[in-house]
Formats: sequence, C-alpha cells, structure tokens
Amino acid sequence: METVRLDGLDDAADNTEPPKHPLVFCISAIRRHIVVSGITLFILLAVIIIICIACAGPRRIPTQPLKDGKYIEAVTACGLVQGVLEDGGFAFRGIPYAMPPIDNRRWQHAQSLTRIEHCWNGTYLAHNSSENCWQRETSGRIDGVEDCLYLDVFTPAVRYDSPLPVVVMIGAETLSGGSPGIMQPSAKLARVRDIVFVRPNFRLGVFGFLAAEPLSRTSHPPSSGNYGLSDIIMALQWVQLNIENFGGNRTSVTLWGHRAGGTLVTTLIGSRRAKGLFSQVWISSGSAIFPGKDLDKSEELSKSFLDSIRCSNAACLRSKSAEELMDVAEMWHMGNVGLPMMREAASTKGKRHEWLVLDGTILQVHVGQILGNETKLPVKIVMGTTAHSGTPPRYLSPNVTLNATQVAQIVRESLIGTSGLTDEALRRYNATLKGLLTMISDIRVVCPLLTVARMRNDVPFYIATQPRRYLADPDSDAAAILGTYAAVTPAEKRHVSAMQQLFNHYVWHGEVAQADPSGAKRVLVVGQDTLLEQGHSNCDFWIEKDIVPMYGRVD
Repeated sequence: METVRLDGLDDAADNTEPPKHPLVFCISAIRRHIVVSGITLFILLAVIIIICIACAGPRRIPTQPLKDGKYIEAVTACGLVQGVLEDGGFAFRGIPYAMPPIDNRRWQHAQSLTRIEHCWNGTYLAHNSSENCWQRETSGRIDGVEDCLYLDVFTPAVRYDSPLPVVVMIGAETLSGGSPGIMQPSAKLARVRDIVFVRPNFRLGVFGFLAAEPLSRTSHPPSSGNYGLSDIIMALQWVQLNIENFGGNRTSVTLWGHRAGGTLVTTLIGSRRAKGLFSQVWISSGSAIFPGKDLDKSEELSKSFLDSIRCSNAACLRSKSAEELMDVAEMWHMGNVGLPMMREAASTKGKRHEWLVLDGTILQVHVGQILGNETKLPVKIVMGTTAHSGTPPRYLSPNVTLNATQVAQIVRESLIGTSGLTDEALRRYNATLKGLLTMISDIRVVCPLLTVARMRNDVPFYIATQPRRYLADPDSDAAAILGTYAAVTPAEKRHVSAMQQLFNHYVWHGEVAQADPSGAKRVLVVGQDTLLEQGHSNCDFWIEKDIVPMYGRVD
C-alpha cells in the first residue's frame, strides 16, 4: 500500500533546511571572503607583535649583586676585583695596571700584566688606596714608593647596559710632584655626574723622566726618558681593555690633565702610542713649554747628575736607593716661581733642564707641529686656566700682604725691570699684591697657553676669573668641576655651576656649547657666567716684548 500524506504541513517541513552550527556558519563566511579574512588576520598579528616588542623594551642585564650589602665585583683581564659601596656609588682603589717598575724594570717603559703568573688568584680586594709614586712636594719633602703603578676606578654602577662616558684624571703640581694634588674623584662624584672616573698613579721626577746615556744603552732601540708618559699610556690601554666591565664606554674617554698633568696630556695628543686610546682632552693650567730637545741634548744635560751620583752605567744607577737619587735630583727642582729673573734668561738659551724629551719612541715631534698642522686634530681639545694660576705657593696664604712700594721693588728687580718695562707693567696691573700675582700668572701660564690655543680655530680656551676668597687660585677651576670649591657667596655658586656645565657638557657631547664656531672670539671668560671675548688683556704686550711665551712655566 502506498503511504498518503494527509496534510500540507509535512510537505513544508520537508523543504526547510535544518539550522546550521555557528562554527559551520563562520567557516562558510570565511570561505566566501577568504582574501578579506587573510588581510584582517595579518594586521591583527602585526599589531600583537608590535605591542609585545614595545612592552618588552631593550634587553637589560641587571647590575652586579652586592655581597654582604657592601662589596661588589668586576672583571678585569687579570681576574676579579672587589670594590666597595660608598655614598651610593662604587669605589675600586689600588688596582694594578702594569708590572711593578722595580729592580731591573726601574727606568723601563711600563709593561702590561699580560701573563697569567703576573696576575692574582681569586678576587683582588680593591678596597684601599695605593701609595703614591716617589715625588717631591712643594714644601720640599720627599715621599712615595717605587711599586706604585696602580689606579682607582669610581663608577655609579657595575653594569653592561647604557655604558657611561669615562674621565681619566692626570694630576700633578709639577713633574717632580705633588701628585695627584686636587685631582681626587670619589664614588659620590661618579654617582652625581653619571660618569666613570679613573685616576692612575704614574712615575714622576727622576724615576719618571730621567734621560741618560747609560740607560739608553740598555734599551732597544736606544732610548731613555718619558717613563711617566709610558705609565699613562699603559693606564689608558687598561681602560680600553677593562672599563666596560665597570659600566664605562671605552669609545668615550676624556683625558683630563691638571697643571703638570695638563702638560703630560698635551704631549700625548700626537703620540703614535696613544692613538685611539682617548677621544678628547681637557687641559687645565698646563705648560706651554713642550719638549723640544732631542735625546742627545737631554743626555748631555744629565751628565752632571751622573757625576753627582757617581754612576756611569745602568747597573750602578739601579743599585742606588730611592732617597739617594731623589737627593741628587734636587738640583733640578724648580721651587717657587715668580717673575722671571736675569739668571733665568741665561738658562733658557738651550741649557735649561726639562724633564720631557723627544725620545723618538713615545714623543717624536714637537707638540707645536701637531697643533700647527692644518688638518683635523686626532682628538678634540679644550684648554684653559685660572686668572691667578701662576701664583707661587708662598702668596696663597690670605695673611700675606705687600704694599705698593714692595710690589714696585719686586718688579724692578726682575727681568721686567732690567728690560725697562717696570712703569708700563705697573700701569697695566697696579702696584698691589693681586696685580703682582696677575702679572706673574699672565707671564708664566695664561698668555703662553693662549698663544698655543691661538694656533688653531677649533681649540676653545677658557679663563676662570671668579676669586675663591681673594684669588682665582691655580686649583679653583678643577675644584669647581670636582665640587670641592666650597662656594659660599652667590657669585661663587654661579661660577661653580658655570664650570660644571662647561665640563659635563664637553664630556657627554664633545663640544663647548658657548664657543664661537668661527674662532673670532677666542676666550671664554668664566666668572659668575661664561662670556666670550676676543683675547685676554695684556697678553699682546708681553708677546710683543718677547717675554711670552719664552718664560712660560716649564712643567
């Protein structure tokens, strides 16, 4: 029998499709619009990746952990060293950077710690300051040790990300001593400035610069002298090799030399051995009398020393005690320098002793030839000094007084008086103690350095004029930069701020923002603020009279 449908409802129900599952519906839609769907998915994926990268940021390596809440370790080529947490920064003191210059290494160029037997086992505790190299202080007292080639590092953090600029500080009042003088950084300074500071010891005086024929015979190629410069070069090599492990940037190294340290830094500008070890220099109150004597001439001038010490060979010299050598070398101690005298005029005619020498190994050419070269300098340079940077130590006491008659008498008895320049000099400077000290400083330091800076248009030159108490003394610019100026008056505080802005901007950016790019205005006068001037009063007068730069301070 055939089944008969009884009504039309069943017929309609048979023709209706069952409802689709939502997933099936989505898949069908995607198939119909596959191109649009693909583009949408790609955009969503790209957005997700960008958000993830932005949130993650650069990969950072955490700073080294503290031990016992006080000590921190860093890596060097010779092994681990342990520093100390101080004032929110870290201090590593007394790290060896070269072989001890003792016994047969006395009067040899600095030698690196390259062999494993020269290094240390375990962790080197860099907690305490090292002893200074042998030196003669301004008072005449001698002090120091021969095993002295150590350096200090002060850093805000021991880390590898975001490396900071590095400042290597070379300080000495004269090439005989005292060193480091005011050039003593701290962990707090490193933290506040966000700069890594390095301060090496280096040999001075007879141990650092003796050029003598018996010593040249024992060297290959035959040469002697400039041992202290080799120490500084070795310290800079140590910085290049290790400073990244202390949070520093080895491609941003500023070499800062103060007083005799500034002289040493200046001579290294064109040294082949120092090439690539620093990118810029800051020279404060250095000498403008650079090594001009060749090795033969310097060896000849050292014969009197050999006769006095009674030695004719290197073995004899190395057998002498440090005290014996220092006592005999006192013949070369310059002492307190004031206005030039007639006897000095005689000694400048090729017979004046100079510690530095064109040895052919470290120093090949006179610095003037490098600065006078029309091509671009190998490093950036800033030179400067203070208005009273040539003040003899005996006049630095605030209790010293001189009346007009006494000042006039001092000028008449000097080379200024015997040259018939007394009246003109007193008219320019006034017959006061401050006028006398300004005159001495212009002749000995300020104007000679300005003649050097004038050799190029790309060397900014500053003069710090703000008195600290009553003088802009020889160390006032360095003290302002280091924050040890102890400013009291509003004028002093503004001066400190101005000096720090100049220095910090140069360290970070390699430029002096206030300098005149054309070089027309040569001098930045830093008093309460920084002002540009074309020159410095009275320098042209002394240059015309052939007093400057001939009688500039030697070291």
